[in-house]
Order: sequence, then structure tokens, then C-alpha cells
Amino acid sequence: MIDTLMYDDHSSIHKPKLPLWILRFIAEESCGFPASGDLEELYVDKVYHRGRFIADLWVWKQILRSVPCFFIQTQLWSLAMLKNYLKITIRNIQKHKGYSFINIAGLAVGMACCILILLWVQDELSYDRFHENADQIYRIVTETPYSKWRSSAWALMPTLKQDFPEVVKGSWYAEISLLTRHEEDRFYEQCAFVGPEFFEMFTFPFIHGDPGSAFSDLNSVVLTKETAQRYFGDDDPIGKIIRLDNRIDLEVTGVIENVPSNSHMQFDLLAHPVAWVGERRMRTWSADCPSYILLHRNAEPDDVRQKIAGTIIKYDTRTNVEYYVDIQPLKKIHLYALNGTDPIVYVYIFSSIAVIVLLIACINFMNLSTARSAVRAKEVGMRKVVGAARKDIIKQFYGESIALSFLALILAVLLVYLFLPVFNTLASKQLTLNFTTNVFLAFGLILIGITTGIVSGVYPAFFLSALQPILNLKRSMIKGSKGDSFRKMLIIIQFTAAIILIISTTAVYRQMHYLRTKDLGFDRERVVTIRTNRKVRQNYENIKNTLLKNSDIVNVTAASSIPLGIGNNNPVYWEGRGPEQYESINFVCADYDYFETFNMEMVYGRTFSREYPTDIQNYIINETALKLTGYEDPIGKMFSMWTAEGDIIGVVKDFHATSLHNEIRPIVFVLYQNLPYFYMYVKIRPTDIPGTIDLIKSTMETYVPGYLFEFRFLDDYFNEQYIREERIGEILKYFTLLAIFISCLGLFGLASFMAEKRTKEIAIRKVLGATHTGILRILSREFIILITIANVIAWPVAYFFMNKWMQGFTFHTTIGLWLFVLAGILALSIALLTVSYQTIKATRANPVDSLKYE
Repeated sequence: MIDTLMYDDHSSIHKPKLPLWILRFIAEESCGFPASGDLEELYVDKVYHRGRFIADLWVWKQILRSVPCFFIQTQLWSLAMLKNYLKITIRNIQKHKGYSFINIAGLAVGMACCILILLWVQDELSYDRFHENADQIYRIVTETPYSKWRSSAWALMPTLKQDFPEVVKGSWYAEISLLTRHEEDRFYEQCAFVGPEFFEMFTFPFIHGDPGSAFSDLNSVVLTKETAQRYFGDDDPIGKIIRLDNRIDLEVTGVIENVPSNSHMQFDLLAHPVAWVGERRMRTWSADCPSYILLHRNAEPDDVRQKIAGTIIKYDTRTNVEYYVDIQPLKKIHLYALNGTDPIVYVYIFSSIAVIVLLIACINFMNLSTARSAVRAKEVGMRKVVGAARKDIIKQFYGESIALSFLALILAVLLVYLFLPVFNTLASKQLTLNFTTNVFLAFGLILIGITTGIVSGVYPAFFLSALQPILNLKRSMIKGSKGDSFRKMLIIIQFTAAIILIISTTAVYRQMHYLRTKDLGFDRERVVTIRTNRKVRQNYENIKNTLLKNSDIVNVTAASSIPLGIGNNNPVYWEGRGPEQYESINFVCADYDYFETFNMEMVYGRTFSREYPTDIQNYIINETALKLTGYEDPIGKMFSMWTAEGDIIGVVKDFHATSLHNEIRPIVFVLYQNLPYFYMYVKIRPTDIPGTIDLIKSTMETYVPGYLFEFRFLDDYFNEQYIREERIGEILKYFTLLAIFISCLGLFGLASFMAEKRTKEIAIRKVLGATHTGILRILSREFIILITIANVIAWPVAYFFMNKWMQGFTFHTTIGLWLFVLAGILALSIALLTVSYQTIKATRANPVDSLKYE
């Protein structure tokens, strides 16, 4: 007794913190602190009787002996509880098959949408990243105060390598479609003319040949695997001869793997440009060849930009036009435009849609969970009465939601496998769902499953677990408004997202309709566009005169570029500016009848005419170019391109020479002279289009034997300008429909539960004389109010984002109020139709069946 009293007050004894913390950490919540208290008392006793050192050894011995036992006990208990949670989950699914189907189906569809979008976004972000030197490669960009373009001067890239040590390597990359043949096999191939260092910069693996010596001979050609197969089958192509454009013989020195689909460079064969344009052209400062450079690993891109900016001004002394040099990272070429809307915007849009659709699916889960909280209240109350802690209830509900989430994920993956081919066709992609080669995707799916389960189960886990057992067992929580308020908020969020998608989809379709129907300033209907070669050029006048003899052909003309893609730039000056004051504007070399073929309107003067031989040195400009000159009466005024002086003989009304993303630029037209390549245009009547095409083909083959005839309608070029927007619109449409479907699925389940919950109320109302219409109005009123609130929130949000998107088009339609009203009415109608089925079913039930047990 005396010894006990001596050390009963042990507050002054320093106790070991780490072993006591380990004990509290590993022990269960119910016994952690009592066990810690007992250990502290025994430790003090050891200190008094045997000393601190022995006491410390003893306490560590007790802790180390306890850890395995505690760990095994915890794991066994966790496994037992997990088995119990899974059993309860399966029972709930079987007991409430309808609600379970709605939950799982909604989550599965939402996850499938999310996975498809994840694949699309991953593909978009992967462009050009397979190159080993991708971080160091940059495309040379030429710019003026008015615009930027990807073409640069032939002499620029070698000059940058020579003058700036930061530029390690460089290569040209000039693409053109040319007729290529080997013996009797002839095809139009996408040819790219590159420098000797191309394969040292870019990673295109060789199947045959040596990348180091592929262009040791300037008359060499490297084929892709698919191109080699097309000409030589399974034979070894090395050393074989390919004839380019019926005039250049090139020897095959290499075969590379097919170009990946996620490369902005798409070609069939590669050759050195000297065989194509000649050495003289490659020393010029004409900006008509895209080029790339490889920077030193330690070079700072911003510093390089500043150093190289004035290179053209320094070396190209022919004009004082302010041509500046910039660089664009290889990884940004696909998603960041030089002019107009950056495609990265669509990555943000699609990522947002994925989150919205998945959020809508999660909201369905939470809505039904809160609506059915009364059913689970007694279960939660009984668990707490028999000793379950709140964290056990949270684990249970999270376990259920995550189990349902992964079950939905399995169904989602099956849906993706089923619909991926359709999505690939819609998006013009080659996406695959391969978990062995795409670790990021596998990780992403697991993350989606866990995140969806956590988000879906957050409300039932934390709300139901917080309720007092007595309230659970009395079911008094049902009379409170907390659950109802949360559920209403979720419905508002869900339909706000759906309405935003409806408005966005409608706005995109409205803008695309505007693009398709807007007057471009020229007639593009039934214009056959033919890419020509030198032999066609030599026989062009004979071909033209022969075709014009046919009544089904309205007109024939030619030009250096298509009217939808005029982008060539040359320095010009005019009277009043002085011979050294140049301005760089777009130009077109055109044939007679060019303006007549496209029905372009002349504002002043006339078009080119054979009656005026001097027209070969005269000019026609557009209205924007006229404003630039400042001439009030332009006809007969001096105009010059480079040093070729002439007169302005006409002003054509402005037309859209590029996509409607861009402003109308100044353009000057000259009569073509000695152009080896150009586009030929044949305007035809609609009476017999196939027969007229055959006539054009036979006529060209008559004058150019062996000519491989290929054509496109001008409308095809027009559609290509907006193909990305078209695809985005189509994909957005389908995901919007799926979002509406998921919303309606949840609303259907919620309405079904609410109707079931108010069965007796409906029966009493019917007994007291209420009509079906009156009951329907009462039960639907809440949903009408909630969707009206959702409209009020969605309208300004949708307007902000869609208005910002439309600003990417210089020419765009307006977003009228009617569009928002239409979207609101549509969302309300869909919701009412969804709710009405269950409500009408409840109102038609016999009240006797509902009240006979009361």
C-alpha cells in the first residue's frame, strides 16, 4: 500500500510517446484509449521497481507482440464486414430491381460516354508526341502585322542554322499531290519533299534501308510501308525506280513504317526537294515551303524567337515588307491554330461534356438514394443500436456505391466495345480500347470507377450515418426537409447541365447552317475541280476549247489556287506609296473567264479579256485591297507586284477566299503565265452530271494519253473547311441525347418512388373527388418549378460559353432568345413526359387497394 501511494501520482514521469502512439493507431476505436491507459500504468510501475531502461524495453516488447495480433484481427474483421456489405448490396439489388437497374444503367451509360470522350481527348493530345525529339522540334512561322502562315522561304531554314548556334538541325517539308508510277501502276500520292536531316529530327522507323544514307543521292525516294506494298507487293523495293510526275525518276532507298494517325504530317513518300524545284529555287526567299528546326537541348525558345525575328528583313532586301520569323512547338501544331479558333477549345468542350454526363449519372444515384433514405433508415438505426459506429455505416454505403460503380463500369466497357466502331466513324478516328498498350487508359478507368462510386455515395454515406438511431427507428427524418431540399438541388443541377447541352448543340447546328448557307460572294455549285500537271498545262487551251463545245459545260477556267483557299503572299505597291513602300497581300494567277465561271460580281471596271493584249500585265483587285490603296477611282491607276508595273482594270466584290473563321483579306489577280501546275475548273449543268464527268475524263485522256483523271467538286473543299466543326456538332448531338436519356432515367425512377410514397395521399384525394388532371397537376408542380429554376441558371451560362465559341468565327450567326426558350420548353416537355407515366399510373390505381388496410 505504501509503495502504491509513493508512485500513485505519476504525472511527472516522462512516458514514451512513439509506442503509445502506435498502440492508439492500431487498436480499435472502442479499446484504443483504455488499452493505452493500462499500458501507461504498468509502465510507471516498471519504472519505479526496475528502472526506466527496463520499462522502455518492456513497453516496446508489448507493442511489437501486439502489432501482428491487432493486424490479423483487423483484417479478419474487415473481410467479415466486407462479405456482409457485399451480401447487403446484392440483397438490395434483388429486392429493388427497378431502382437498381436505373442506377446501374444510368452509371454505365454515363461512364461509357466518359470513356469514349477520354479516348478522343487522349488521341487529340497525343499528336506528334511519338517523336523522340518532340520537345525540341519547332515549325518556322512567317508573320506580318496582319496574319501568320506556316510557309516560309526556302532559304530561311539554312540561314537560321548558319547564323544561330541554338538551331542544331533543320528540314523542309513541302507537300504536294503528284502522279506517281512504277511500270503500269499509277496513283496520285501525297509527296513530301524534305531535307537530309529529316530522319535525324523526326522518328519514323525504317523497315528497309538506312536513315543516315537515305538521301545521300538527291534522286532518292523513301516510301511508307503501305505505298511500297501498293507498287511492289511483297518484293524488296530497295533499288527500284519510281517515276514522279511523268518526268522525274527516283530510286527507292528506304521503306518506313506507315505514318501514325496522330501525326500532323501525312505523306505517302519522301524525296529531296532539289529533284522537284531545283537548286535555284531553294536559294530564294519566296515563302512557299513549310520548314522545321531542331533547337539545342539547352536553348530557351523565347530567346530564340527574339533572335531570329528579323532574319527575313535582314536578308530579303527586295522589299521593306515587315516579314517576321516565329516558331511554333511541334506538340502544339495540331491543337493551336495560327489564325482563327484553336482546336484545343474542342478538347476543353469534350472534357467538360464527359464530366457533365458522368455528373448527371452520379446525381441519379444520389437522387434515388436520398429518395429511398426512409427505407434504409430503420436498417441504419438497427445497426447503430447493436453497436455499429458511424464510420462503419459510412463504409457500408461507400462499399455499396463503389460496388455498383464497378458493376456499371464493367457494363460501360462492354458498351464501349460495342459502339466504338460507330464512334470512330463519327469522329473519323482509329481509336482502340487496349488496356495492355494503354496503361493510362486502364488507370483512368479505375479512377473513373472509384470517383463515381465516391461521388455517388457521398450523400447517403454521410447523411444517413449522421442520423440518431431513435429518429431512424421512428422514421421522423422523413418529415424533415433536409433530404428533400438536397434532392431538389440535385435535380436542378442535373437539368441545368442538360439544358446547357441542349442550347450548345442547337447553337452549333445553327452556326453550321449559317456557314453552309451564307453567300460566299461566288457560285461554288457544280464546279468540277481538277488538279493538273505540266502536260495538261501544255494542252490546256485545246482541252478548254473542246469542252466548251458541249452544251452541258457552262464554262472552263484555271487558277493557281482554289477560291476557298487563297493564301499566297507577294509584296505590292501602288501609286502614291513610292517604289520602296511595299504591302504584302494575297494573290491569284487566274485564267480568262475566271470571274465569269464563279459568277463573281465586278464593282468597278471589267474582267480579263483576250480583246486586250495588255491585260497580261494588268491587275484586278478586291474591295478590301481597294480600301488599302485609298483610290476613289481605281480604274487605270498604277499597281505593281514585285517590279511588274501595270494598271488596275477592275475591282471584284469581296468574297470569302478562306473559311469564315477569318476576315476577308486583300487579294490581287493577275493573268497566269507559264505556271506548270494549277487547278482547272469546269462549271457543268445539272442535267447529266455522271455523263459530263465521263466527257471531261475522255477529253483529257485524248489530249494527254495516260493521264490519270481525278476530280473533286468545289463543294468538297468547302465542306473540308468546317469538317472539324461538323464532327464536333454530330458528336455533341449524340452525347446531349445520352445526357437527356440519363436525366430522364433518373427522373423516371424518382417519379416512380415519389408516386409510390404518396399512394395513400392520391387515394384520399380521389375519394374526396379530385380529378386525374388535378392530381397530375399537383404531383408535377414540383418538377415544373425545379426545371424552371434550372432554365434560369442554364441560360446565362450557355450564352457565355457559346458566344465565346462563336467569336472564333469572324462571321457568325446570332444567339436569339428563341433558342433558349426552345431549349427550356424541350427540357420541360421531356421531364413532364417522363414524370407523367408514373403519375398517371398512380392516379388510375383503385383507391380501395391503397386504403383497405388503414
